[in-house]
Amino acid sequence: MSYQDLENKMQYKMLSTRSVRRIILGVVAGVSFAAVMNATSYAQTGSSSGATETRARRAGTADGSVSSGDKGADSTVMNDVASNPQPTKPDTESLQAVSASGTDQVKPDRVSLLRAQILDAKSEVERVRLQRTLVDYLIALGHPAEAAIELRSMLTAENLDAASYYNIGNGLARLGDKEQAVIAYRKAIDARQGNYSRALNNLGVVLLDLGRMEEAYDAFVLAIKQQNFRYAEASFNLGKLYAKRNEADLAISEWQRALNVQPDHVDAAIALARAYAITGKPGRGLEVIDLALKRTGANARLETARQEIASSSSEK
Repeated sequence: MSYQDLENKMQYKMLSTRSVRRIILGVVAGVSFAAVMNATSYAQTGSSSGATETRARRAGTADGSVSSGDKGADSTVMNDVASNPQPTKPDTESLQAVSASGTDQVKPDRVSLLRAQILDAKSEVERVRLQRTLVDYLIALGHPAEAAIELRSMLTAENLDAASYYNIGNGLARLGDKEQAVIAYRKAIDARQGNYSRALNNLGVVLLDLGRMEEAYDAFVLAIKQQNFRYAEASFNLGKLYAKRNEADLAISEWQRALNVQPDHVDAAIALARAYAITGKPGRGLEVIDLALKRTGANARLETARQEIASSSSEK
């Protein structure tokens, strides 16, 4: 993920049929809804960037974010800003040289030159622009720690626009520096006087991963309100928060809302179907999966979830 969205790393954990049977039997035995849903949830965001975030969307730019639907999943799903100016990309010849000649040859050239240009930058905006390019190179070269240092340095800038702070937050979140990502997202939100639903959603994702449930709740709810209750990703993420709090009915309600807004949201369909199965309504869960399959066509993740639910219900 050229640093595309905190979404690749949140890969949905598919359980074996045996695991699901144990889970559902565990619910009957008194295991909490939260414990069960956590076992079927996404991998947490954050990790370095070369493999990509939550769904590891792949490694490379500092403006990465996370998308939705059937792309893998995330502990929550984070969004990108399509209208943002894109960061300067590393030139193709240099990146080809990385794979052809190894990193030693390229790093002294382009990376050292960029560092020198950053030191000589005439303005804060110019410095940050160059640092974004440097971050791209460092990630491509397999140096996430150095990339994180540059992103933290970019965060000290005081006169950036909201989208720039948002992209810095995505980069930090992807590289696992969640506390600094929180700061970046808050700066982005403040720069738009609080009206920045995508940044609020991503802030909620990171806060949820940090265990700061009340703050995450406030961020998701405000993001949903700002989109007139038609923000599928934020509703999906709020459903995950409810599941963590053992509030099954509220989780189901939010996942249903997400599907009402975005009928082809595969992650919401799977979460909703499994929630129904876990709460003793496997038939409804299968209906959700079947409807999702009609909307999306063949989908391995949906089909696997269907098999799990059908198998577990037949065991009862």
